[in-house]
Formats: sequence, structure tokens, C-alpha cells
Amino acid sequence: MTNPQVFDLPALPPTLPSFVKAGLSASRRPKGTPVLPDWQVRVRALRVDRARLNAYSALCGLPESPELPILYPQVLATPLFLNLMTRPGFPLPLLGLVHVRNDVAQQRPLRVDETFDLSIRIGEGREVKAGFEFDLIMEATPVESEPVWRATMTVIHRGPKQPSKGLSRSKAPSSVVDARLSEYLALSAPEDTGRRYAAVSQDYNPIHLYSLTAKLFGFPRAIGHGLWSAARCLALLQDRLGAAPKAYSVQFKQPLLLPGRAALRYAVEGGVIDFSLLSASSDKVHLSGTLR
Repeated sequence: MTNPQVFDLPALPPTLPSFVKAGLSASRRPKGTPVLPDWQVRVRALRVDRARLNAYSALCGLPESPELPILYPQVLATPLFLNLMTRPGFPLPLLGLVHVRNDVAQQRPLRVDETFDLSIRIGEGREVKAGFEFDLIMEATPVESEPVWRATMTVIHRGPKQPSKGLSRSKAPSSVVDARLSEYLALSAPEDTGRRYAAVSQDYNPIHLYSLTAKLFGFPRAIGHGLWSAARCLALLQDRLGAAPKAYSVQFKQPLLLPGRAALRYAVEGGVIDFSLLSASSDKVHLSGTLR
């Protein structure tokens, strides 16, 4: 592994200016296989805003706790992600990227009152059938310690033959749900879920906010944030582990339109929970994953 060029920020930057830059990045047209810069963005000695954390937990249905939810450091890293991807020299348009997988592991939960460094760097890139896929690696490191939390966010820039706009243009077949997932829970997402999640995550991507802004990108209505759906599944499932999660992996399949209802099917075996989130009105799979 090479040593990346590190950009140290004095604090988490505001995200709205980055979304303006993201819109301007639409003119980026990579030719051939993109060459990714070896960059890392980092903020040191970060402290959690308890009011914002409590708002996030309430929205996702997570209990208040002296420990951070396993997905929350990634929520905090949203401004760093935007800062990284909107820097001059990054070859891909930000608003054209699609989050396809998410893997998080922690040696132990971070505490709410803990001070830690938070970083994100560009990882491996590869050509896949649908386009160009690459990883973004996030780490949370308590002061004078090694990293105790790590997330790999995999995103894809779709090739010209794989349009990523409207749902009606998608040719992907519905996923087959594992027959072992025999337990069932209901999940609902009100119309304002995207706006409420944007307020706590600082992710103001227009596809999540209003039907009008989502239609500009080919969606019939606003769609739920993938990480909100993952956090909502976490909230419904983690008590069944009997301990704090050590790892959480999710594959995003089809967007959840807002307002929407879904069915969470799951199975618990040997301290592992496998699950899928399905549309309540069709066989469409929104996401699937494993919680340990």
C-alpha cells in the first residue's frame, strides 16, 4: 500500500458548497479507464455532537447509548467524502456515482464521549461489467491508538451502455430471496424521510429530497438514502445479536421510493443475522446483508 497524499482539515466542512461543486462536476467525462488519485482527507480530534447523534438515532429507531451505532462514523464522514470527490483532479462526476456495497467492521464500539481522528481515502478501482467500480475506505482512530472502526464504501460509475437514471430503464432482474429468511418485520418510510435524514447526515443529494428534484435525475419520486435503510434494518435486528455488532455488510439492489413500505426478512444462526429488505408490494429487493 502506498502512502496517499493527505489533506488535513481543521474541522468537518459544510456540505452544501460541496453539492454545488458536485453539480459542476457533471461535465467530467472520463475516457477509458479512470485513473484515481491517491488521496486521503482527514480531520483530527473529532468530538461527537450529541444532539445530532440523538436526532439520527431517533430517526433510524436506534436506542440512545453511550456507544456510537456501527454506521454512525460513516455518517460523520459524509463531509469528508464530498470534499474528497469534488477536489480538482478527481476524474469522475460525483452525482453520477451509485453506492452498491457497504462493509463495516469494528474492534469495539466507539464511545459517544471519545475523541478520535476520522479519515477517508480512495482505495482500489476496477472495471466491472456495468462500468468502473472503486472503494472508499474510512477509518476512525481514537487518540493515541490504532484504528478501531473501518468501513469500505463501494461505488460505481456506470458505463455508457448502462443508464443509471430512471427505474424503468433498469434491466437488472429481481434478486432471489434466500428461503432461510423466514422471520418477518415491517418497515415504513414516510415521504419526508429523505429530508429528515439529510438534516442529520448532511447528505443533500437531490434524489433524496423531493419528487421534483428526484425527477430531474430520472426517478418517479424521491428515494430513501441507502444508509438510512441500512440503519433502519440495524435498529430492527441488532437486539437479536445479544451484543454490540462487530461487522455489518450490505449490498444495495433497488431504491426504496418515498413514501414506501418494505418487509424485512431475516434469519438468525450462530450469532449471525442474514437479511433482505423487500418491497411490500412486489418481489423487488432493496438491499440484502449480514450482521454479526
